[in-house]
Amino acid sequence: MKSINKNLLLIAIFIVTVLGLFINKLTTPRTLSDDELLVNGLFLFDEPKQISDFEFLSSNKKIFSKSDLMGKWTLMYFGFTKCPDECPTTMYQLSKLIKVLRDKEYKLDDKQWILVSIDPERDTPEMIDNYAKGFDKDFIGVSNNRSMLLSLATQLSVNNVMPSSSNHMDHSHLDNHVNNIILLDPNGDFAGIFRPPFDVSRLSLTYQSVTN
Repeated sequence: MKSINKNLLLIAIFIVTVLGLFINKLTTPRTLSDDELLVNGLFLFDEPKQISDFEFLSSNKKIFSKSDLMGKWTLMYFGFTKCPDECPTTMYQLSKLIKVLRDKEYKLDDKQWILVSIDPERDTPEMIDNYAKGFDKDFIGVSNNRSMLLSLATQLSVNNVMPSSSNHMDHSHLDNHVNNIILLDPNGDFAGIFRPPFDVSRLSLTYQSVTN
């Protein structure tokens, strides 16, 4: 009788172990090849590109600089509060990504989500931060003068930030705003680009593949 009970216990342990390994395989993000990442909208550089230091401001004059990139995977998007279509659509997809990751209990303490204003003449740090947090509480919105914006945007291959005329109150250059989502690695380097169109299934698949 004891022998039978011992065998049953061993069988039960075996079944639980196999089931655990199976569940782990299902829930662990699969590492995609570069080609698979590209097909799903993420272009990774062979070698991440270093960027120079920068300084932006968020609510309550809180400084956001390159040092805040260290030790974290950062998704950075360039938009503005008066954006009619592109920005709210992209920010909504990013907010859905964050929700999916939270629901999966994905490790997020080394992840962050930054919205940089491309309309600093009108977007104060408080305005862009409040706008960003309207999509998710963990978003950080930042703004600074146009020279600082141009410096960072140029390094990150972001278009549509240069005024269309010498008149800084002319914002027509923002009307057709279309930008990528920028991926920065925990060394603060420019690692890759998520290209539109964005949807949460592809974002989730590729993001988890490179940040797990």
